[in-house]
Amino acid sequence: MSPSEATASVDPFSAWLSVRRGILNLLSLLALLIVGLSLSSSWFQPPPQTQLDLLQTNLALQAARTLDDPRYQDLARALLGQNVFELAHNRYQQVADNYAERLQRLKRMARLERATSSAGGKPELARVSDAVGPASTPEEVDPVLLASVQDLQAELDALRLRLGLLYVYQEDLEAAQQQWQEVVDPERPLELESGQKRVAQVLQGLWGTPRRILPEAEVQIRNHLDGWFEAVALQQLYRLQQRSDSLNALNQQQEKLALAALFRLAVVGGIPLLGALLGLVLLLGWLGWSFWRQRPLVGPPWEVPWPGIGAQAVLTGWFLGFILLNALVPRLYTVGLGLGTQQLSPWHQAVALFLTYNAGALLGAALLYRLLRLYPGWQKVLQVRLWSPWILWGLGGYWAALPLVVLAAALSQLLLPQAGGGNPILPLLLESHGWGARLVFLAVVSVCAPVFEEVLFRGFWLPTLSRYLPMGAAIGLSAFTFALAHLNLSDLLPLTMLGVVLGVVYSHSRNLLAPILLHSLWNTGSLVTLLVLGGAS
Repeated sequence: MSPSEATASVDPFSAWLSVRRGILNLLSLLALLIVGLSLSSSWFQPPPQTQLDLLQTNLALQAARTLDDPRYQDLARALLGQNVFELAHNRYQQVADNYAERLQRLKRMARLERATSSAGGKPELARVSDAVGPASTPEEVDPVLLASVQDLQAELDALRLRLGLLYVYQEDLEAAQQQWQEVVDPERPLELESGQKRVAQVLQGLWGTPRRILPEAEVQIRNHLDGWFEAVALQQLYRLQQRSDSLNALNQQQEKLALAALFRLAVVGGIPLLGALLGLVLLLGWLGWSFWRQRPLVGPPWEVPWPGIGAQAVLTGWFLGFILLNALVPRLYTVGLGLGTQQLSPWHQAVALFLTYNAGALLGAALLYRLLRLYPGWQKVLQVRLWSPWILWGLGGYWAALPLVVLAAALSQLLLPQAGGGNPILPLLLESHGWGARLVFLAVVSVCAPVFEEVLFRGFWLPTLSRYLPMGAAIGLSAFTFALAHLNLSDLLPLTMLGVVLGVVYSHSRNLLAPILLHSLWNTGSLVTLLVLGGAS
């Protein structure tokens, strides 16, 4: 055949398919690049477990008064131990050191910190007025990176305020003043100053020599401190002002709050522990029964009618579209309200999150429908059956997941102690004070996310993988993909383990309602724990 005849015989349709496949592969590589960059950036963020540990530490400090109450002394000792303040101090010091290390790394990335060290061994910060050499001024730094530095600096300052008050309780006033001076630091660039500076000056005055009461001291304390820390600062202020009535009222209020904090600790610590023990017994019983009856630990593979490249197109299109919508929808919402992103109340933030997530879910559903309508047998794979034991599978899977995910979280802490990230809903939820915003968050995490994510990852992606891989490998890879889609390093192992349990449950139940129920129970339990730890009433 001559070259001209060979060229004429090329199928234009096949050539077009090759081009489309190449474009899809490039988009998939782009999606993987975004995932990698998101995971690497989460390394510089505080891990979510740190925030939860601090919330629990704050509750323990608030409940410490009950150690002296004969009515609740035994329960308090069981939950708090005898060294509440020493443990709290060590925890806050550990977290502050961790945040300081993260902040230094971020500043080096932003070139706000010189690579050389001062005579004292500490890095010299680049100042706005005299930045030379490799250092940059804040005006020259990427705005997103500068915002990350500012946020982490503010969080570190908040930790130092509280760490100073813990030093005060230990009667180490010199160490307390050093912590507050770090916040006041007159050499810090203006762009990196936080709102904590004024209250740090108030605390310096209250415990300084001589004692000083700055204007609006009480307002600053109430605005920037909470719980036990707020009470300690207000007690000192009222003593200096000789306001005995206010001091007595504060002490009475703290006694009531201490009792409430003790019972919240009992709920947060007791119920998950009992659930994990029950789950361990249930898991061991199921494993023993499976081996005794020689039953496989995973269900059989599905007969999937759609091709793998179709699944690749759906996942890639959904992920890239979701990234785009995540930037676009909140902006359109704020523009429609005529507000800036900094002016959004917790309610508006909750609504923006609801709209953003569901816009991404609708995009994913549209992509799924566009593919599945071409293959009539898809209904046998994505099954929803009301009259089957899906409730038992969902409940059993939830209890079994508790000890496994706890174990995975502990392993993550051991292997990736510096890993950061976490659910972006966490700070929004803790800042919300009305049930309207909380109910919107509940709708997102307990209804919208379980339904869409289980349809996508268990109903669609897992069966697709089972067409090409053994079931165990398919469940593991689908679980890992599920964890990667959350874009944070600290939750990678725990979410992978949760995804494995969800996959096993779906492979046996053959009913999407089972993993949806498990997923919903898991997210709801996490939400309730946050509300209890955060002091929601």
